[in-house]
Amino acid sequence: MLIDLQLSQKNTNYGEFDFLIIGAGVAGTVLAKSLSSSGKKIALIEGGGSEYTKLSQNFYKGLVTGDPYYDLDITRLRFFGGSSNHWAGMSRSFEKIDFERKYLGNIYKWPVKFNDIEKYKKKACEILEISSKFEDNEEVDSNIKSIAFNISNVNFKQKYYKEFLLDQNISLFINANLTKFNGENRKINSINIQSLNGNKLELSAKKIIVATGGIENCRILLWIDKFYPDFFFEKNLPIGKYWMEHPHFTLGKAIIDKKKISKTYYSLKGNLQKKLGILNCGFRINHLDKINTKELIRDLICVAPKLGNKLAKLAGKNLVCGAIFRAAWEQSPSIDSMVSLTNELDGFGIPRVNLHWKKNKLDRTTLKKSIAAFNEWLLNSDNGRLNIYDWISKDLSYPIDDELGGHHHMGGTRMHESKNYGVVNSNCKVYGSDNLYVAGSSLFTTGGHNNPTLPIVQLTLRLSDHLTKII
Repeated sequence: MLIDLQLSQKNTNYGEFDFLIIGAGVAGTVLAKSLSSSGKKIALIEGGGSEYTKLSQNFYKGLVTGDPYYDLDITRLRFFGGSSNHWAGMSRSFEKIDFERKYLGNIYKWPVKFNDIEKYKKKACEILEISSKFEDNEEVDSNIKSIAFNISNVNFKQKYYKEFLLDQNISLFINANLTKFNGENRKINSINIQSLNGNKLELSAKKIIVATGGIENCRILLWIDKFYPDFFFEKNLPIGKYWMEHPHFTLGKAIIDKKKISKTYYSLKGNLQKKLGILNCGFRINHLDKINTKELIRDLICVAPKLGNKLAKLAGKNLVCGAIFRAAWEQSPSIDSMVSLTNELDGFGIPRVNLHWKKNKLDRTTLKKSIAAFNEWLLNSDNGRLNIYDWISKDLSYPIDDELGGHHHMGGTRMHESKNYGVVNSNCKVYGSDNLYVAGSSLFTTGGHNNPTLPIVQLTLRLSDHLTKII
């Protein structure tokens, strides 16, 4: 059932819902679908409409400080389906090593185990309409492996919007902007929503789930904490802290053996990551055409004539080619990287956010040690040669004219067994709250180097199982 608040729903009583989900992006739609299939009564609240509008997108504007990053109204979308309306579909789940980071300290420890998430991979892949098998291959006699991403063509608006209109268990409210929480004794009984043209509703539910994305989840909980301190959940939780992205940068160029380096994506095995005391790093080998390969070899001849001439002969036989060497790697959870509130209010009186994204020493160390290990493998196996850019080899500043990040917003309302390091417990419930939960990538304790959508769906299915057991 569709309720467009712009069309006025004054004085309508919808009764009490079992679950009220704020946000109709990937996490919100998957959660609504899963809960509905168990016969629960669902209210799904979307601040935007069914299509993109500048008026709705304006609510995502905010301040960016720290390291250079994208404008906050560009890096996410505010209408049904959320950022799945412009994602590239790259899908990969967490790896076992992501849940074994004790060697880096307690802050890296998930409150759940790898298998607790992994068991939902098959079902999550069915939702994304991709294979649940990923063609990873360990390179012989090395600590390097080639890895695979499966590409999903699913757009969650196209997948669920029309279906939800016919679902008797789901009431989909669009153009419905959150304006207030109501309740007592650490319990939210109802929320107020309002359209841009002033129509208002109050909706009540047994359980409330915030699923508005990896920045907006932080914003909502920070707003609650500021205006309802120690009322709906415990005070002094690290809301907005330990926010993470996947840095994306071009590292240099390479000459590679085409037959031996035929894959696009590579990373280090988990045992080497432990040994080096680093996080995960995914390398991307983008092969160049013959013309660009010749130019690359010509430059190499100027500094290393013997090697350059050797590679030129191999290139003539189509045995080697040039490549752009890139990486997308795991950022460590740092208290200095955070989402906070500004003094500027949006049209509904809610403070806009300041994203302070800050890469730290371990992030740089992860990159440099991973490059060194990959380069050692290339040299020892005679698979190729790397030419790393000066900003890495000379420890200069990160480039500001590169890709910067993956638009992957993670952490900020993270899972952890300790309230000192986390905002929610292992069941995604906010510490101290009776009925407030969070869904989405803001839950991530660590981010891995994988794109976050598949893990979002896995964690959402796990949350759905928990919620259906308690109501």
